[in-house]
Amino acid sequence: MINKKAVAAICGGLVVAGGIISWLLYGGEVSTNVDFGNDIKGKINASLKDSVIQREKDGVKLWEFKVGEVVNDKLTGTASLKNISGKLYREDNTYWELYADAGSLKLDSNDFILEGNVKAVLSDGTGLLTMDKIYWEHKADKIIAEGKVKLRKDDWSASADKLTTTSALKAVAMQGQAMVKKGDE
Repeated sequence: MINKKAVAAICGGLVVAGGIISWLLYGGEVSTNVDFGNDIKGKINASLKDSVIQREKDGVKLWEFKVGEVVNDKLTGTASLKNISGKLYREDNTYWELYADAGSLKLDSNDFILEGNVKAVLSDGTGLLTMDKIYWEHKADKIIAEGKVKLRKDDWSASADKLTTTSALKAVAMQGQAMVKKGDE
């Protein structure tokens, strides 16, 4: 014999489950588009904590950053970075190990700015660069260091208010209070 109470309970459960599924699929308010006016576009910004960001070109890694926080601003096309450690890869298979308190990068290019207790160490141990702020322009392979700049390369050391060079440190241009010395001289 069929238990009428059990059948009624099962049918009631199916009706409730169907109601919940219908509510989830078809319930709620219809989303609406907001008109911001002429020449104003709204885009969503994203914030991520404890992330790794990197850039590659033609299958070759250009740089990689581990950041405490990254905030993408789609309207300005930049990403703000905090608590940065990373690597800037060079063509000779070595890299600069980078550290900074904050920075920003352009979302549509491979250029970036790091600032606040900036330190760059060559992976082969032959170079050290410290400064307040560093700009890197990828296409020109141009590094501009500003504010209390100190450079050590092999047995040479230099200090300046501003220093311009390449990732290979082949030539260095210094401005402001500049000093260069070799060895312990």
